[in-house]
Amino acid sequence: MTPISVQPQHVTYNVKQIEWISLSQWQSFTLAVTEAFWLLPVHLRPCSPTNGARMERASMMFPSPRIFSFGGKDEGNYVSKGVMFNQDLSIAFCIETEGQPIDFFTRIVLILLYQHCEGCFEITSSAGGVSWSLPVRWAIRHHLIADSGSPQPFSTEGFITGAADELLIRSVSGAERPFTSADWGLVSELEFALEELKTGK
Repeated sequence: MTPISVQPQHVTYNVKQIEWISLSQWQSFTLAVTEAFWLLPVHLRPCSPTNGARMERASMMFPSPRIFSFGGKDEGNYVSKGVMFNQDLSIAFCIETEGQPIDFFTRIVLILLYQHCEGCFEITSSAGGVSWSLPVRWAIRHHLIADSGSPQPFSTEGFITGAADELLIRSVSGAERPFTSADWGLVSELEFALEELKTGK
């Protein structure tokens, strides 16, 4: 049987830090993103931004206590451009994941920054609210955030309890779950299709 292959969506995320991050906010974020690392399938976890090697420990995302950085890699030769956040005030920047599996971790990171460092960032996605729907539901399910606040609004119809939503959340949860770039393409396509069905757009 030939596996289904779907081209993932190409989305750009714009991030601008507008306020200083307090020590308590930074600590809350680092604890949440560390937990997120271990809750994801291995293939959806980040890689070293310098050489693309798969990170084996969450602590590898923190080269120093005030810096958080990561990159992404697929099963082939693709290695994403590294992403770095500093507790100190950072300049505005753009993140492009080329639709690769690191896209999901990137969105989780942005949701955690938005919620745990409240008021410190302006974040937008070129895809709009659909970018935040799955990572918000995933983070709520795993108790990393308390509510559905996100940088851009998304449809909450069937939120958490819808069968398709539930299937998506399960498919991107669990360190033992096998996951490939082809699997990510299908998840990404279903995300966008579900949002279109919910919003009628």
